[in-house]
Amino acid sequence: MSSSVHFKEIDSTNNYLKEHCAQLPHGFIVTADKQTAGRGRFNRKWVSQEGGLYFSVLIKPEQTDFWPNFTQLMGLSLCRAIEKRYPKTYLKWPNDVLADGKKLCGILSEGVLCGGKLEGMIIGTGVNVGQKTMPDVGQPATSLYLLGVQADKQTLLGEIMDYFWQDYPAVQARGFAAICEPYRARFPFIGKEITVKNGEKPLCGTVRDVSSRGTLLLNTADGPEEIYIGDLIV
Repeated sequence: MSSSVHFKEIDSTNNYLKEHCAQLPHGFIVTADKQTAGRGRFNRKWVSQEGGLYFSVLIKPEQTDFWPNFTQLMGLSLCRAIEKRYPKTYLKWPNDVLADGKKLCGILSEGVLCGGKLEGMIIGTGVNVGQKTMPDVGQPATSLYLLGVQADKQTLLGEIMDYFWQDYPAVQARGFAAICEPYRARFPFIGKEITVKNGEKPLCGTVRDVSSRGTLLLNTADGPEEIYIGDLIV
């Protein structure tokens, strides 16, 4: 595994990497037992009590054409590692991992600017591993423990990152097209009626597919739509 640092408690593993991005190498990982200021997508709070696996990885790709797809690669890597322990695991576009209809993992990716230049990308991840109770986070959530699975966090992290680095070169070269098929195989919403929220008016329609760029293709009452960013509600 790449070089790393671990904290018993930290405000946010993403914040640590943002503050030290210039000095840290590509592939550096920060882990924590607990976060006091964990965040999710759209600035939502990520409750990070003890028992979960919280980590962020710093990547510095050679070219930036496919940066959004590295987040989807992490979602796929999470799914692959977890399904070895609990096979009824699937992806909710763009990158949430669900089990039994409840959120099991979340990802927040952030770019780091230095002098106006994109210096790196931070992929922050939270996996509900050993929590015996799940607080109200605005949507149903679960943990591996509540699913009847005992998992060692360090072993799980190693497997997640092994899957991630395995496909990293292909995604850097080809983007989402490199992982499109295994992603689709874990995305059970094609043909389903869903709603997408992205800060504007919610958009309703039927999922047509996930494109070779990783965008969501939706058939709506007003015609086909391609969604680049949003929150899928089922």
